Order: sequence, then structure tokens, then C-alpha cells
Amino acid sequence: MSDLIYQCSKPIFVHHLKNLSGLLKKAAADAKARGIDPAVLLNSRLAPDMFPLVRQVQIATDHAKGCCARLAGVDSPVFADDETTFAELEARIKRTLKFLAGLKASQFAGAEARDIVMQIPIGKLSFTGVNYLNGWALPNFYFHYSAAYNILRHNGVGLGKGDYLGVMPGVKMTGKIAKMMGAKAAPKRKKKR
Repeated sequence: MSDLIYQCSKPIFVHHLKNLSGLLKKAAADAKARGIDPAVLLNSRLAPDMFPLVRQVQIATDHAKGCCARLAGVDSPVFADDETTFAELEARIKRTLKFLAGLKASQFAGAEARDIVMQIPIGKLSFTGVNYLNGWALPNFYFHYSAAYNILRHNGVGLGKGDYLGVMPGVKMTGKIAKMMGAKAAPKRKKKR
């Protein structure tokens, strides 16, 4: 089970953080091409009571690094949450990916049963590792990752489902879906004679 906890956490976060980086690069290029002040996109929200793009990215990275740190039994790096540009958000994602790269699968041994206790401003949460991953960390990560994607889409950045999903690790594709997802088509098998 520990290997499954590892496979369902670190590689998933790494994959989607790289996709998030791609979304932000496209957004920065789009703002430049359309003559839009990047701050307009960075401070955009989907609704008045939701966080702007900058904060969505900060929280997504916090969930990725915090989840993997807790499951691996190590301290999570603390970031200042002071990013105001696309370049600074990219640097934050790179710092998160660097931290995750340093975690080994062996550190996740027994993580499914590890007690995870989180003190948040309005109370305390306690989970087993598997419940924390499935019930808290992944849903929260995807919420903020999706919000970032949707803010950019809402503001006219030319993104699609393929940008959000990226080329999924371990998936072999053929036909039109490979082209749509930006993947290399799986090689055709030679017929045996």
C-alpha cells in the first residue's frame, strides 16, 4: 500500500504542477500578445468571494508540498506568499518541484496509516495518511489548480483540456486523441508474417 500512496501523491503533484507551469507560461505570453497588463490576469477572480489567480497558485503548491511532506514524515518548506508576477509564480512552482524531487518513495513507507494532524485557524483536523490524501489533499489541490485554469480561461487565455491534463504518465495513445492531447502516438506494431 505504501507504494500506492507514493504513486498517488508525489508523481501526481509533479505532473500537474508542470502543467500549471505551462498554463502560466501561456497566460504570460497571451497577456503580452494582447497588450494586457499581466497584473490583470494575476489578480483576476472567478467570483468576488474567491481568491485571485496568484493565491490559487500559491495554495495549489502548498497542498502539493504539504501533502508529500506529511506523508513522507518530513517538514514542508515554508514560502513567503509574496509572488506578484508570472515569473515569481514560476519560481515558486520550481521550488516546489525541487522539494518534491528530493523525496524518495521509501519515505512514504507506512504513510497510509501515519497520523496526520493539521492545526488550521478554525480548528484541528486529524486523519490517517490515506484519508488525508484522498479526502483532503488531492481534492484541495485539484480545486485550486482548476480555479487557476478557469480564471485564465474566463479571461480569454487560449487553453484547452489538453493543457489542463497534459500528457498523462503511463498512458499510451493512438489516433486522433494522441494529437488532441499533444502526445506522441504509440508506435504501430508490425504484423507478424
